[in-house]
Amino acid sequence: MSDGVLGFDHVALPVSNLERAVSFYTETLGLPSVDERNPADGTYHWVRVGHAASLNLSEVGGDGVRAGHVAFAAPASFLETLRERLAGAGVEFRDAETSLYFADPDGNELEVTCWREARLRDSGANHW
Repeated sequence: MSDGVLGFDHVALPVSNLERAVSFYTETLGLPSVDERNPADGTYHWVRVGHAASLNLSEVGGDGVRAGHVAFAAPASFLETLRERLAGAGVEFRDAETSLYFADPDGNELEVTCWREARLRDSGANHW
């Protein structure tokens, strides 16, 4: 067993409206709701990403503090479905062949990508 980082666990994203954010992540992206709790005031909501990772959406009000770029891995077959969902929801996105880039309702930049290790190696990428 490794003593180092094993992989993605969760990302905390500040949101100005928790209900709107939960709707975006569960309905538009199709992520399952896992838990909604904050021992102090109930302003957190967890959504599951894959088997073990999750997003912690926390309501901060106003504009809040912005997170950086968050990328989700997905099969290539999902990109077409997501293109349709984003367009249907009126969400602007940038299509970069194997990735879609867009923002959630609070302006947090997101990416859904189907890059594969072999494809990156074939392209001459040297960051492995």
